[in-house]
Amino acid sequence: MIRILGRSGSYNDIEVVEGLQARNGTVERWFYESAQRYFERAFKEIFFDSDNRQEIFQAAFIKLWTEIENRRIRIVDGKLCRQQGNGKLEPMTCSLNTFLMAFARTEFREQLRNVRDEYYEELYGSSDEPFGSLGFEPGEDDNEELKNRIVDECIASLPSNCVEILTLFYYKNKSLDEIMELRGGQNESKNGLKSAKNKCMATLRERAMNMYRMCNL
Repeated sequence: MIRILGRSGSYNDIEVVEGLQARNGTVERWFYESAQRYFERAFKEIFFDSDNRQEIFQAAFIKLWTEIENRRIRIVDGKLCRQQGNGKLEPMTCSLNTFLMAFARTEFREQLRNVRDEYYEELYGSSDEPFGSLGFEPGEDDNEELKNRIVDECIASLPSNCVEILTLFYYKNKSLDEIMELRGGQNESKNGLKSAKNKCMATLRERAMNMYRMCNL
């Protein structure tokens, strides 16, 4: 089993499961802190909204903890095993951290499905080809709604000035000169506004593509 280093000692996966099922407080605290550090390292580039990231971690950790507490994950003949859908115990071929990340991905996808529609209506409602102007291609029908919601989530996370600039340029078809006037001198020059727009789009595209990969789209 993979050993996970802690600040004061370490426990492998078998020791973690045995400790949690014995309600060993030291193991419980260590495992929570270790899992949280692992999660932050693994997903700090994906879950850029800190509040949302913590919510995803908590939900995923509780699911993993419940699997162990209810003994669906347990030690059999010195091996880490998990109960399958048919009730049979099979040796696990991955670490507890891998399971944590699998639960996190599921939680992440659920949250995306529940994103409010306000950004979709504002930014896509009047556009016949919302992905075309942004450089995104629509996927299969089953994935298109999820892709839309991913972009919604990314847009919602952008600074307000980026949301304003992208909305005016791509969805209200305003020229750079018109945007300069509407923004009341918030940009010092037309070239500065153009640079800001390009940076906002690059950020939006990078975040969306990262999320696409996260959801295997």
